[in-house]
Amino acid sequence: MTKGWMYYLSQGLLKVYSSNSYGYDRVIAFLKDDNIFGLDCFDPDQPSVVTIECVTDSWVMPLQSEMLTGIMRESPDFACDLVAYYAKVMRQLCFDTENQSINDAKVRLVNFLYLYAESSGDDRIAMSQQNLAAAANCSRSSIARICTQLKEAGLIRVHGRGLTVLDRERLKAFCRL
Repeated sequence: MTKGWMYYLSQGLLKVYSSNSYGYDRVIAFLKDDNIFGLDCFDPDQPSVVTIECVTDSWVMPLQSEMLTGIMRESPDFACDLVAYYAKVMRQLCFDTENQSINDAKVRLVNFLYLYAESSGDDRIAMSQQNLAAAANCSRSSIARICTQLKEAGLIRVHGRGLTVLDRERLKAFCRL
């Protein structure tokens, strides 16, 4: 339990998800370098509502909520930056909710691949098909089928544990953003 603790992700890849009573996971986000996570624990009397798992080796720095409150009081600019970051997270959650409820599995995966590559500046996406399935909210077998289609179209190259986007602009043409 991370009650009262938040973390700064300096380096790595994390999966943020929640689980239901049937054991199904719903991915909320994949976080990369330079992110704060565990903000749902800002209130030290409340436990975290999500599970956070390292997908790759990661370097994180723990922060107690009192420490973050002190930094915000000393630096109003930091407080403004944190609010802007939190607003960005909220917009992303709204986009994800709309994306998951309207689009089919192929569009959800293509949206994820494009946005992930665009935001990270890296066309290599080192995620298993299971993690991609969780991100697109569909089965691993659907991901395998869609990846085969994208590979045949020359949009991605699949390797070991992950894939590489070969043509970001062509991939974007399949997106519904």
